[in-house]
Amino acid sequence: MKYNDTIENSQQYLRLALQLIGKHALPTDPMNYCIWYEYASGKNAELNEAIDNHMKNSGAFSEEIRQQIFNQFIAGETQKAAVLVRDGLKRVFSEIASAIRTTNQELSNSENNLETINDSLLPSLSEVDIERIVDQIKEEIKSLETSSGSFKEQLVQATNEIDQLKTKMEQYRTEAHKDPLTRIDNRRGLEKHMTKAISQAKETGAPMCLIMADIDYFKKINDTHGHLVGDNVLRMVAGTIKASIKGKDLVARIGGEEFAILLPDTPLEGAITLADNIRLTFERLDLKKKNTGESLGKITLSFGVTKYKKEETPEDFFQRADDALYQSKETGRNKVTSQ
Repeated sequence: MKYNDTIENSQQYLRLALQLIGKHALPTDPMNYCIWYEYASGKNAELNEAIDNHMKNSGAFSEEIRQQIFNQFIAGETQKAAVLVRDGLKRVFSEIASAIRTTNQELSNSENNLETINDSLLPSLSEVDIERIVDQIKEEIKSLETSSGSFKEQLVQATNEIDQLKTKMEQYRTEAHKDPLTRIDNRRGLEKHMTKAISQAKETGAPMCLIMADIDYFKKINDTHGHLVGDNVLRMVAGTIKASIKGKDLVARIGGEEFAILLPDTPLEGAITLADNIRLTFERLDLKKKNTGESLGKITLSFGVTKYKKEETPEDFFQRADDALYQSKETGRNKVTSQ
């Protein structure tokens, strides 16, 4: 989606976004600002419809709901988060250029440089492009530091604003890779780490494995005990798996009751052993509801394990682990199958 808003429109969207954040008693953090700025602009019909329907039926804008909306309607298109930072940079450039024009110093070269950088802030910029441009503007500000008085103070303020925008971009990036319920990585986070791990495995020749895990009969847990208990089970499973891994290993929730464990520098035998140890940990648990002490019964997991093959695509690597998991589920569950 392209944003070609005037300064007046951007200011109007900002005011509306802040009003909506206040109306729903939400913190004014980068994610809420991003969601409600998008809502106020009216340019993302699907996002607006999702928020309107949710507020009509529930009225509460929970942490999980806002993360779901962000991931589905904003983080899914990384350009959108970058757009907000880009617009912020344009505002900073405008302020600096205005300050230059009001000084009596000969700063025409810097003004021209700033205008050139500003013109390069196109809607299609990637995060890498924006970071490069941020570095350029900070270098240009450094060249003006010999200035005196209030103008120098404005430059300091501009530098601070740019640093804050970079921090926002990093927050957007981090949140987009996290599962809101369990706070471990989501599928997007797994794919990012997997791409890097595969590149390193190709370079070093070190073994790498992937474990897929699925909670057996999870629907029965939700149907019998309710979704709140089901959510607590998901958090417990995520925390238990995370506590079982170390170093470069990564666990991610990739959808519903399914998890993936990426194991760089790990041979197949080691991955199978880890999967079986995790399986036994859950098999031995006797979970009870906190408020009533009612037993939840046995909660078991099925596992699929595979080792990365040289020159294999991430999709094929993932699919082979998923096929092994399917075998475990089809042949009795609560077991480990390797491929």
